[in-house]
Amino acid sequence: SNSIFTVPQSSIQEFQVVANGYTAEYGRSTGGVLNAITKSGTNEYHGDAFFQTRREEFGMENPFKKKILENQTQIGGSIGGPAIRDRMFWFGAIERQDARTPRQVLFGALASVTRTAANAEAYDLFKSLEKPFNSTNDGTALTARTDYQFSNGSRLTLRYNFSDANAENAASTGDAITATTNFAISANGLEQDRTHTGVAQLTSIFGARIANDLRFSTSLEYRPRDANSRAPYVASAIGNFGARNFLPTTQDDRRIQINDGMSIASGRHTFKFGVDYNHVRAGQLFGFNQFGTFGFTTSNVSQILEILSVGGTIANRFDDPAVTYNRAIGNLLAEMAIHQFALYAQDSWRLSPKLTLDLGLRWEGQWNPAPEANNTTVINAVKNANFPVGMKVDPTVIKDATRQVMPRFGFAYNPFTSNRTVIRGHTGLFYASTPLLLMAGAVNNFRIPPGDVSIFLPRTGSTVYKDFLAIGIDLNKTPLDQLPVLTIEQVQRAAAGSGAAPDPFRNASVTTNALDYQNPRAFQAGLGMDHQLTESWAAGIQLNYINTVHLQRNRNYNLPAPSVRPNDRSGREFIDRSQRPVPYLNQITIRETNARSMYRGMTLNTQYRRSRFQFAAFYTLSEAFSDDDNERSAGGFTYSNPYNLRQEYGYSELDYRHQFTTNAVYTLPLGFEVSGIFRTYSGGPIDPRAGSDLNGDGSNTDRALESPGVLFKRNSFRNRGITNVDLRILKNFRLWNDASKVQFSCEFFNLFNADNVVYSGNNLTYGPGVNTSGAVVPPNANFRRLRLANGDYDPVNRQVGTPFQMQLGVRFFF
Repeated sequence: SNSIFTVPQSSIQEFQVVANGYTAEYGRSTGGVLNAITKSGTNEYHGDAFFQTRREEFGMENPFKKKILENQTQIGGSIGGPAIRDRMFWFGAIERQDARTPRQVLFGALASVTRTAANAEAYDLFKSLEKPFNSTNDGTALTARTDYQFSNGSRLTLRYNFSDANAENAASTGDAITATTNFAISANGLEQDRTHTGVAQLTSIFGARIANDLRFSTSLEYRPRDANSRAPYVASAIGNFGARNFLPTTQDDRRIQINDGMSIASGRHTFKFGVDYNHVRAGQLFGFNQFGTFGFTTSNVSQILEILSVGGTIANRFDDPAVTYNRAIGNLLAEMAIHQFALYAQDSWRLSPKLTLDLGLRWEGQWNPAPEANNTTVINAVKNANFPVGMKVDPTVIKDATRQVMPRFGFAYNPFTSNRTVIRGHTGLFYASTPLLLMAGAVNNFRIPPGDVSIFLPRTGSTVYKDFLAIGIDLNKTPLDQLPVLTIEQVQRAAAGSGAAPDPFRNASVTTNALDYQNPRAFQAGLGMDHQLTESWAAGIQLNYINTVHLQRNRNYNLPAPSVRPNDRSGREFIDRSQRPVPYLNQITIRETNARSMYRGMTLNTQYRRSRFQFAAFYTLSEAFSDDDNERSAGGFTYSNPYNLRQEYGYSELDYRHQFTTNAVYTLPLGFEVSGIFRTYSGGPIDPRAGSDLNGDGSNTDRALESPGVLFKRNSFRNRGITNVDLRILKNFRLWNDASKVQFSCEFFNLFNADNVVYSGNNLTYGPGVNTSGAVVPPNANFRRLRLANGDYDPVNRQVGTPFQMQLGVRFFF
């Protein structure tokens, strides 16, 4: 008792202090100590404020007022020179990085509930998983290049790039690595990536007016990603533990590109035309839910804790309709390739010294892989179904994209004789390629054996607990951290019901592409003006408009049409999944291309340049709208109602209304150079989600009702804005000649240690909005809650970017 503990600078420690009948359990939260102070033998529970007033009783200061340091080391260099004077040159560079970032598992949602006998098992497990760990980011990059200059000015360039990366406890889906996480260490994994890229380019000069660029490039990537555990994955609004549902996996891909372009100058015209060919092949050993995944269609923290615990108001573990279970049944294999071929031509026409027009045309075709489709039972069930959405499906076809014609136009105009003003404009059509990831399901889901296919539980009218019990597995008898991994035969028996013989694909979920699948197409237009105010100072304005159609979305076709239930006065439409069009299957995910987006924005800019001082500032006022913001999502749905996609159109998740950036570089006496950047932008949108599956479609994406039968508009609330300041100081020391020097650098990131805390997790859940009696109810008490009652940041929230960091560096030039 009254022991004094010190937190080491290099890591975050979790430990206990026992004093005067109290137990203080320390971890890290965004705002200070994790509230975890309990009194022995009671349910008395206290937070940071209690600790601050009675710290002497514990004989120590708050350990989290100390700084937690991350460590990153970079070392590298480059060297080059002539191999043959004025003919052949060589260059090489290598860079190495080793980085360690301390992170803390924190289930902040537990701060909103009290530990009770009914939830103690799950509550205690989550608390025991709140441990610190290190994420690493280690990598090596290598570049080698040689150039050969021919006597007529032609040049041959050969380049090779190599990279090798290893990142422990750094598994992600493109999201940022933050200081705290609600993924336990078991739900993390090892990220590895190794790439080889080779490029050969021949620039040929044919006289004074004709040049040709021929380029060949090839790349090979190998990306194994391992899981930290082999236990079933439990994913909830509180947090996640067990093997991440997409790990382990291995991917390799190869790209070959051949491009040839010729430029011809003739009078006032500069013509460019050429061809471009790409071949991309990918292979993967990948499957969701390899060890089983338990999920929830509710975000209610108290309910989830009691579902996970044995006893209490929910007597049996997972014995609730809000629990789902998925288990992979495929061999995880897939291989696919696409071919892309393009022709393009452009003319830059200088009509006069004041006006230049650019006219261009590009055609591109994409030939997609053919599905491996020999599972006639599942294929016929899907092809012959009459889906209420009014669309037919053919899993044996992925449509090629061969009608992609893209005209472009641009101009530059100098309206005044002073030559200080230029007006520029552009417009055109642009197509984007579909990544192979979006074709993997269609390629391997309809063969025997399938690749990435999972069986879903519970069966209609049952629960996960009952389906497991039917095959002799009582989930009450296994500890929560030792849940069983079902065999494929066991989950097939569970889906068949009552322990019957295995049914290979009953309740399986499959994915394919829509018959009218297309690549995204964007219409873009812009108009801008720049004016030189003085010799050193210029300012400008730019207007941009982008309207994109044929964006990809995932949609579940295997759902009956919705209707309002007679006794539900909320007016919310309900989908009865027991009446699925194909009862034999669970979800039939169709990758459609009927989503759209629109962006319009205005950017004001100014730049000032002198020999010792440079400054630039940019302000953007913009709006972005869309009806689906997923980007190459491998699964899941984002809509509130699959039968009313019109109501999804609203502010995009990328709608940041105001953005301001400024940067400056100042050369000081004695060889010092100071530079900095200031960035601030307004808060992004918040979609007012209900927090549970109220419409019965099996997805926890329902939106709150604003009034009976009327949903809130998508992304109709706002998060908090972000501000950041970075600073760099350089000092050069000359050595034996002007070309040799040593450069020392000191860089500060988030110089003023701005908190930049935004609403996250459960604090984004609005609630139903209208209850079943038709009454409008206020939002959840934690909706957009920033701080707890004791003044600390709510630990559910997260920090955007990093806290204050300093980086020291040295470079040697010779």
